[in-house]
Amino acid sequence: MFLISCKDDNILTVNCDETSTSQTKEITGIVGYDVIQTTDCNYLITGISDNKSTLLTKIDASGNELWFKSYDEISGNNWGKSISKTNDEGYIIGAHQNTIIKSDSDGNLEWAKKLNYSVNHFVEDAIQTKNGEFIVVGGTGGDPLTPSQIKGQAFVLRLSQDGNEIQWIKRYGISNTPNDSFWSVVEADDGGFVLVGEKLQNRNFEFYDHFWIMKIDNAGNEVWSKELGGQYWDEAQDIIKLYDGSYIIAGKSFPSKTKGDLWVMKMSQSGEIIWETKHRGGRVQNSPISISVSKDESSIFIAGYGRLPNKEENYILWSLNPTTGEVLWDKVYGGNLEDKGYGVTHTFNEGAILVGRSKSYSTSLKDTNWLVITDLNGE
Repeated sequence: MFLISCKDDNILTVNCDETSTSQTKEITGIVGYDVIQTTDCNYLITGISDNKSTLLTKIDASGNELWFKSYDEISGNNWGKSISKTNDEGYIIGAHQNTIIKSDSDGNLEWAKKLNYSVNHFVEDAIQTKNGEFIVVGGTGGDPLTPSQIKGQAFVLRLSQDGNEIQWIKRYGISNTPNDSFWSVVEADDGGFVLVGEKLQNRNFEFYDHFWIMKIDNAGNEVWSKELGGQYWDEAQDIIKLYDGSYIIAGKSFPSKTKGDLWVMKMSQSGEIIWETKHRGGRVQNSPISISVSKDESSIFIAGYGRLPNKEENYILWSLNPTTGEVLWDKVYGGNLEDKGYGVTHTFNEGAILVGRSKSYSTSLKDTNWLVITDLNGE
């Protein structure tokens, strides 16, 4: 039995006699952005379908497709950036451009909420709270040269359980600039929320990002905010809450304009750094995107992509020691063309499933939804 603590703080407690083997596979769609476990010992992937709509695909332990949904009936541009389990055994999908999607356990559409503001609100993550409502985070779009009070800001909103009512929305960061954004959110033990993302810093009229962690209360008011980083680009991409109420946060740090490192930290409930790790691994750049922590908190996987000198990006899987943050190993998957990993979850036999997009292994030489399944050592 292997158990996973999901990003939305739901716990999957299931007995699975999984016998999957390591493999790679092209599956339906253009991109897979996120992947989670299901209670029947399978996995769900969200991303972009061939019709450029939000997809939801259920696969078994060997990567075989059990069913596939493409929400073409939803108007406007939308594609699945995040997926979390809901209290009724369904799923909530953050679907990027102004869109949140709720499905039942079989992927059937229950409702879709469109955000109707003067500029686009790009939804990056959505979770259900303990009381059944939803918290949605992302960033606002728009041309920064056109005056607006909300363009370029990160946002967080609270949505009613039926998806009909926006109870409140808060925006943070510098307005009327290139985008600030929240990329991920978890519910804190006290009913507030911790959000991670990127916040712009204006230095001599050049904009660079800071690694941003913010705590808000249940009404969206700021409790504390940490803006970390150096002189270039630093972004916090994902966060998971541990049993003791602390957090694992992963992102990237650029010590120069051309070099990018994995940056991972463990942070206390009050925002103090317990440990932190930076790692380059011989690559020119690293872009960590997603974290998975095992139920017993003995294993941390981080997925993303990176680039060696004179090469295109490839998928990367990092394994970390949860106690110290030490990088135990990293593995690279991909070919000679551009391959970018975005989502990861533990398998039921302690390995990893990565999703993303690949040109190297596409039969059409265009982006394809590429699946990587590994054992506990990344093999």
